[in-house]
Amino acid sequence: MTAVNVVHRSRAKRFAELAASAFRDIRWPQVRGAMLFGLVVTIVTTLIFLDPILQIARTMPLPNLLLQAVISDQIKVFCLLAAIVVADRAVDEGAPRRNAYVMAALVGCLIGILLSEPLNWAWRKYLLPDLWPTQRTWLHGTPSLYFHPIFALTHWLLIGGSAVFLYADRRAARKTAQLLLTAELDRVRRSKVALESRLQAMQARVEPQFLFNTLAQVERLYESDPAMAGRMLDDLISYLRAAMPLMRDTSSTVGQEMDLARAYLDIVRIRLGERLAFDIKTPPEIRDMRMPPMMLLPLIDHAIVCGLEPSTATGTISIRTELIDGRLRLAIADSGAAFVPEIGGDGINGIRERLAALFGDNARLDLRRAEAQATEAVLEIPLETATSGAPGTDTPPTASLQR
Repeated sequence: MTAVNVVHRSRAKRFAELAASAFRDIRWPQVRGAMLFGLVVTIVTTLIFLDPILQIARTMPLPNLLLQAVISDQIKVFCLLAAIVVADRAVDEGAPRRNAYVMAALVGCLIGILLSEPLNWAWRKYLLPDLWPTQRTWLHGTPSLYFHPIFALTHWLLIGGSAVFLYADRRAARKTAQLLLTAELDRVRRSKVALESRLQAMQARVEPQFLFNTLAQVERLYESDPAMAGRMLDDLISYLRAAMPLMRDTSSTVGQEMDLARAYLDIVRIRLGERLAFDIKTPPEIRDMRMPPMMLLPLIDHAIVCGLEPSTATGTISIRTELIDGRLRLAIADSGAAFVPEIGGDGINGIRERLAALFGDNARLDLRRAEAQATEAVLEIPLETATSGAPGTDTPPTASLQR
């Protein structure tokens, strides 16, 4: 046996394995689609050749003629289906797409004709009476043996070839769309990783500032009242044990942030005593709504440092949470001048940067004057439930994807 024969046998064996694997993967939707396509071909062909068919039906039984056409077309369609699934598998394994589908069209149509024509000949000879119209000589005798196969081959090559190339084009378009979708998902995933890194860098600037301010308050209190300072430090340690695991998360809930805000204000009130009063109101249905962590505490800290501490008067901090037009609004009101729009500061700028990174133009933080000498900070973000995607989870937030 020569090397060439070995190569040919190896290729033939490989093709047989590929074809057998492709045939096993044929599913009912493909079979159903092939059957429907065959019926459509029969109907369209009947309408195109309606006049000669009606002339033949004057001397031949029309139902038998139509049944023959249906069976013949179904045989050819299934041969074409078999060729297509083999071409699909070959293309998936690296074969040139154009060559694979050209061969599928030619081989599928040719095998369909070779299998259907013997049935057509037997049907015409044994099941139909020999009453063909006399004026159509190509339906009689030896000419009919050439006319029927040649007509069927040319006719079916036109139909089958068009169907194969239409299918191949649609399949290529679907694969291209899938590749584009995969690339887009990968881009979103990479953007999400970059966004998380950026948010963590921003949070890394917020957290030390917040902690240093709190520890500075403890240090000052030790100079005036060591016993109260010790109590405050114990409360701060308990608070940090609960807060630290959340500080590195990129997602929290309104309820968690409000609980941390209340604990922090309780600590501050130890030092300030009657000078500080606060009120936090959050509807129960809002507590499970998502919001970025470490947004509220820097605002409260800003209100205390810039509004209450510089004076000796008493102050009130009021926190309100509500849903307005499908958006989550948190309003932090200060009885003093903590949130005068002209003041700002690194903490305020850091929050705005994080909002821009998370939500683009779909979130905002406004500082404004209220009644009398009061000011307030209003934070608005898109509404998200606790089960929806958020930064730091497997599913990126909708607002981030829209950007």
